[in-house]
Amino acid sequence: MQLIEIPVEKWPQLRDLYQHQKDRSASYNTLQIFIEWIRKDPKLQLNIYTTSKEWQVDGTFVAEAPVTRQLVCNTLNEDFTDLINTLNHFDNSKMVGGHPERLMPAVEKHFLDSGLSKEQFRSDGTVWQHISREEALNFNTDLPDNITTKGLNVSHAEQVNRVWPHRSEGSVIFVEHLIKFNKSVGLFDGEHLVAWCLILPLGSLGLLQVEESHKRKGLGMLAVKIISKYLAEQGIEVTAPVVFANVPSRSMFKQLGFKIIDNVYWTFKI
Repeated sequence: MQLIEIPVEKWPQLRDLYQHQKDRSASYNTLQIFIEWIRKDPKLQLNIYTTSKEWQVDGTFVAEAPVTRQLVCNTLNEDFTDLINTLNHFDNSKMVGGHPERLMPAVEKHFLDSGLSKEQFRSDGTVWQHISREEALNFNTDLPDNITTKGLNVSHAEQVNRVWPHRSEGSVIFVEHLIKFNKSVGLFDGEHLVAWCLILPLGSLGLLQVEESHKRKGLGMLAVKIISKYLAEQGIEVTAPVVFANVPSRSMFKQLGFKIIDNVYWTFKI
């Protein structure tokens, strides 16, 4: 089936189809992030495609932004045919990122259709967590005496990338983009950046890290509180993916009141 590019002026229409899924991955918040990126830089390489002639109803889309190093997709249709057809216009070198568990059959079919066996691609899973805006608004964000907070700038990208467990060759460019285009929170001890939290293309919290010298002081939790409260003040649902095996981080989010509402995956060729 022919690939159709959804024009930028119709992205809000696509986004609004996911109005009821503001707390879900690759849904309303993700599309809103993409709309904001294009507003900030109309020349940014970011396109949204479909093969569904009924996309205005079923919301089938695949978004491609080279700077994110992945495809993002979703559909409201229980029949995944159009979504698979759209994905299959892309080769198997592209990660499919942040897809909810219900789309796993479609994403796996895309990689199988590309000629790979199941042993030649894998899916890294996360728990997808959510906290109500009311709870986030009530967070205590008082700072310790020696700590200040401000947004990051691109000069911090190398440091953020250096300690990111999922860094790869060229991932610093992705980090720079997130810092330039999305809200971020940095905690500073004097002039030194010691903890931070960013917002992923999915619209969720991500890249939360604390430098080794300042761990076990509650700074990671504080960074989450600050950025969560900011999002809640903007009327945005607060969500965060955490890899299954990261028990300390999952425990921290649970302590803050986040609840697991889905599993979300990043699928890629090995």
